Amino acid sequence: MLNVEKNPDKLLRPGGTQEPELKPAEISESLQSLSIRESTFICEPTPSPADLPAQIRKAFLRHMVSELPEQVQNRIRALKLNQLHQVRISEQFYREVYELERRFYGQSCAVFDARKNILNGIVEPPLQKDDSFWPETQSDSLNLDLENNEELRELRSRIPPVPADTLGVPRFWLTVFRNVPLLSELVQEHDEPLLECLQDVRLGYDQDSYTVSFQFRPNGYLHDTSLQLTKRYFLQHSADQEYPFLYEGPEIVRCEGCHIHWRDGFNLTLQTVESRRRRSPRFKVMPRESFFRFFSPPQAMDLSLADEKTKQILSSDFEVGFLLRTQIVPKAVLFYTGDLVDSLNESGLENGSISEVEGEQEQGQ
Repeated sequence: MLNVEKNPDKLLRPGGTQEPELKPAEISESLQSLSIRESTFICEPTPSPADLPAQIRKAFLRHMVSELPEQVQNRIRALKLNQLHQVRISEQFYREVYELERRFYGQSCAVFDARKNILNGIVEPPLQKDDSFWPETQSDSLNLDLENNEELRELRSRIPPVPADTLGVPRFWLTVFRNVPLLSELVQEHDEPLLECLQDVRLGYDQDSYTVSFQFRPNGYLHDTSLQLTKRYFLQHSADQEYPFLYEGPEIVRCEGCHIHWRDGFNLTLQTVESRRRRSPRFKVMPRESFFRFFSPPQAMDLSLADEKTKQILSSDFEVGFLLRTQIVPKAVLFYTGDLVDSLNESGLENGSISEVEGEQEQGQ
């Protein structure tokens, strides 16, 4: 830094000799130059490989490793082999974690039986007075303007009133599915009457797979032989042979649904479309979007050979299967009440009018 004293005549060189006298314009120019250098230093951080896009970073790092001395490269190869041993340990760890999950789910079945009985009005629980086990946070007490906000008003209007003398909890599973973005996008409006009949969702574990079971009460859509629909997900517990270092636990590699025996004229996955290409109208049956297509996934024994559309459909399906197993089935009531909120739709609300409700609330505090 410049050491500018009150008397410019006393400016000295490091050796003790007197500095030549500087004109005010020269001093100003020098200070300005220093300010620019300091500003440049602050605003331009040191470049880092972390700033590069993933694929370029990968190629750059491999190139840098290839330029290391041969003996150093050999040590790196030894470290990667050492890392592979860690992958084998992780395979064993996750295998035992899955077995624990499988064993303890059996102990949870009594809890899920009680849930089913309450939901379907078979058992009336005693009066619950203590809710202190789930304290409210500031965000939980957000004041919603249900009368003036159009989106909230429309959502509220779609929820039918519940009579005081109703049994159980009506529309429980349909509400849970509608509250979770990944599931809600599967549910179409014409699916809702049948999903209102959904009584229970359970899991069944095998050594290398698990099954999600959907139990319906008798209804006008499904034949009595199809009141239980199933979806099975197959797991790969070992690391991929080509990319072992990407291993993070068991991976869903395949799924299979079940045949649905629909009542005549009530197949929700089909629609009748009128064609007017000729003078006399004709009708033809066409497929349509439906939650129940979930039970007829595309079959691909080897995902690497599947086309992009199939890969995309199965990737989304595997996400749903994982979510059902780890979150929805074990914690359904918390998604019903909003105590647990899937944040996948947060980015979509940032520019929407519902987010304005939160903004208005914050301004009023």
